[in-house]
Amino acid sequence: MGGGVTVSTRSGAAAPRRGAQSVHRAIDILEAFLGEAPSLSLAEISEAVHLKVPTTHRLLKALQAKDLIVVDPNSRKYSLGGGVMRLANVIISRDDIAAICQPGLVKLRNETGETAALHCLVGDERVCLVELSSPQPIRMASGVGRAYPLFAGAAGKAILAFLPPDRVDRIVKGSRSGPSGAPTPPRTLLAQLPEIRARGYAISSGETVKGASAVAAAILDSEDRVVGAINITGPADRFSSAKVKKAVKPLLRVTEEIMRQLGRFGPSLDGRGTSRTR
Repeated sequence: MGGGVTVSTRSGAAAPRRGAQSVHRAIDILEAFLGEAPSLSLAEISEAVHLKVPTTHRLLKALQAKDLIVVDPNSRKYSLGGGVMRLANVIISRDDIAAICQPGLVKLRNETGETAALHCLVGDERVCLVELSSPQPIRMASGVGRAYPLFAGAAGKAILAFLPPDRVDRIVKGSRSGPSGAPTPPRTLLAQLPEIRARGYAISSGETVKGASAVAAAILDSEDRVVGAINITGPADRFSSAKVKKAVKPLLRVTEEIMRQLGRFGPSLDGRGTSRTR
């Protein structure tokens, strides 16, 4: 009986140490993405955290299961997943960008009658951080905490247009069908991005959700880095092309005000093709 207690005590003491070690290693892997590279190969991660490849791969699989890490099926590179944003949502909801965007989102929802949302850049995806649903009985919603690709949808394309060219090429080349199976073909998308960047907004129809149309404008910080986008979306039969076009000016006004509050004072977009960037 005494021996049994001893064994149990040793096991209980050893387990927390092993568990703590695994936790620390998993955190090290997540922190490996804090550098300049938003995506890393298995070998790069293994080297960064000083772990053997099999151990690194096992930890990555565990992180993938919780959506903290995602892997591109084409490049086999890993990046942070939407689960990171969901875990950070408690803190981010108190952060400046969420608070700053809230009044503008209310204004856009009330003015357009459609759903207005803030989508933030997380790794090579966009995650819906704040969403104010349309008051209409039939409405579109992204879902707070849900991640979407950058190569499809108005918000994704608005963000993509302001990313560095090499990163854009990698994301677009690794693109695949979204939920609706109708993303913009890579060559067409690459051709569209300069125009989206010049005019400051992107539009989409049925690219991530069938029967939905959307318009979105990028948000740049004080150093002209894109951090996210404001998105307005609704059923295509109600949020028609004419209504989407009508929503552009208020959308740009709101995003310009948000960027000013974030400390960005570069040239604004006046709706006639003036570049938003320096």
